Parts: sequence; structure tokens; C-alpha cells
Amino acid sequence: MLKKYSISFVFICFLQTPVFKGKEVDRFEDIKKIVSQIIGSEIFAIVIFAISIAIGLYILYNRKKAMPEIDIQLIKEDIWFATRDKGNRTVIVISLEIKNKAVYGIYLRNCKLSGYSPKDNAEVVCIDDAKGENKQDLSFPQYKQFCRGQEFYIGPYTSAKMWVYYESRMMTMANLLETSISVIDSRNKRKSLRVAIPRHKDQIAIYQEMAKIW
Repeated sequence: MLKKYSISFVFICFLQTPVFKGKEVDRFEDIKKIVSQIIGSEIFAIVIFAISIAIGLYILYNRKKAMPEIDIQLIKEDIWFATRDKGNRTVIVISLEIKNKAVYGIYLRNCKLSGYSPKDNAEVVCIDDAKGENKQDLSFPQYKQFCRGQEFYIGPYTSAKMWVYYESRMMTMANLLETSISVIDSRNKRKSLRVAIPRHKDQIAIYQEMAKIW
């Protein structure tokens, strides 16, 4: 019996030798070698160089197209959208105050709202009351409207207010839209900013009253 246990012990010890157990390999060292080979290769250097050039050109392009000389402020009380009761159209009104900080005048050529161009003729927005018996007109801002194709001039060291009229076939029951607006001048330079557009407060009140009736 003792001889049998001795043979088993020797056999287990033999299995633990490097021949059967296998030599442990440092995988981390292998990874380090592969990474160092990639970094040291010519292809890696070319890729990094190309990416650096692309980033540099992108920065230069943005600087060339930017308009740091103007400051744009949103006139929040005159920013709204509403759904026409007839025609299945959404009307959007954006109002801006633009200040020219340059010593020269600037002509604004376009004002795009997330791909939409301004409409020239701002039709009266008429909405029905909760019972559908009376109609209510939503008033537009009293200052100058910006129209497509008509350059809007802002003199040096002056500011001007303008409102822009858009129409969309988009129909939504949401009370808030968020998008971006881009002001473009005659030199094709632009300045963009994010804008939150609430539904007109009168239409919200009508919808709330309709919900109570239903």
C-alpha cells in the first residue's frame, strides 16, 4: 500500500513539471511588442500625419466661414410655432437681435432653420377656439421681417431686430421644438446657434381647454 501511494505521489509531481504543465507566457509583454511595432511603423506615422492635416484644415475652414464680428441674441418672447387648423402646416416664427461689432456694414443673405429657408409671404395664422365657434389670429412681431433673396443690412456698431417666417409640413403634438438656426451673410460666412421653439401660448391654452371638454 505504501509503495502504491509513493508511485501516485511521484506521478502527480511529474505532471507538474514544465513538460506537462506548460510554460507560462506573459501576454502583456506580447501586446506591448505588437503595439510598439505598430507605432514604429511608417504606415502609422502616415495615418497620424494625415489625421493632423485633416483636423488643421477643418479648423481653418471653420475660422474662414465664421462671423465673430456679429453677436446674435434670441428674442424669446417672439419665438413660437403653431399648427394651422387648415392646411396641415406648422408655422414657425424666429426672432433675432443681431449686433454688428465690426467697423463695416454686414449684409445678411439667408437665415436657415435646420434646412428650411425663410418664406416671403407670412400668411395670417388663424386658430379655432376649443369649441370651434370663434377664430383667433396670432400676431407677428412688429419689427422688420427677413425675406429670402432680400439682403438685410446691419450698419457698423449697430444692432437690428428681425423676425423670420418658416412653414413646415411636419405635424407634431409636442409643445417644444429644438433645432439650430444659421445666419449667412453676403460673403457666405455664417454663424449658428441652438434655438428652443415653444408652441404659441394661445394654442396651448386652447388645447388644454379642449382636453377638459373631451
